[in-house]
Amino acid sequence: MPINDECDLVIQDLFFYDFRSAYQRIMSSIDWDFSEVDIDNKEERNIRIGTDQRGNENLSSFLIDTVTSILDWYLIQNGLDKSNVIISQRDGFILNTKLFKTDGFMNLDFRGIVQLLIISPDRKKYLAVMDDRVDVKGISNRYSKLDKVYDRFRFLNLYDRSVLFSQLQVIKNLIMDETDKEFFLIPHGEDVAIQSFSGPVIVSGPESFVIDDVKKELYFKHYVKEFIDAIFLHFY
Repeated sequence: MPINDECDLVIQDLFFYDFRSAYQRIMSSIDWDFSEVDIDNKEERNIRIGTDQRGNENLSSFLIDTVTSILDWYLIQNGLDKSNVIISQRDGFILNTKLFKTDGFMNLDFRGIVQLLIISPDRKKYLAVMDDRVDVKGISNRYSKLDKVYDRFRFLNLYDRSVLFSQLQVIKNLIMDETDKEFFLIPHGEDVAIQSFSGPVIVSGPESFVIDDVKKELYFKHYVKEFIDAIFLHFY
């Protein structure tokens, strides 16, 4: 997930493109046998492709190199270069300009406008707001209870700093003032864990600890702080 190392940490109105079923389409073009797979079943298709790549470095390299070459071709066809690529993904990219040519060997699909992109200061993580959803990449051990926190980034007012910084404090408080113990349960295989003052601890459920056992600062630091830091760095 390479991130442009020269762009701003906070950017609005970007363009997200990717391929549908890129690896399967490339493999089918070289007559790879998918006769026992329901190609329309994404999970089944991806499991098969992952299995075929396991231990086959030549196949993995071929797929990565082919997709990269096709993406580069689209940049050239549109008069763009790598400086226009804000985020590179396995089968697509987020650009700072719209493409006008998207048809070729594999049509490149327009997925939508990224209304707001926040990149962590280390440029290893990002948060992208697209319509009614928020995509977060690069954060380990993310779990669904955090969605209510990330969703608040959809409503940031970037045009009034006093309002913006108040909104960021509200986002922090969603974690620091949370009293629902289930919010802090992090899935860990078949178990759940919490971040306690002594480190990660496997627990049986919310009934097995009290809220004061939770080190909330660690949740804030790991899941949210870098995005808030990026906003402060951008506006100061």
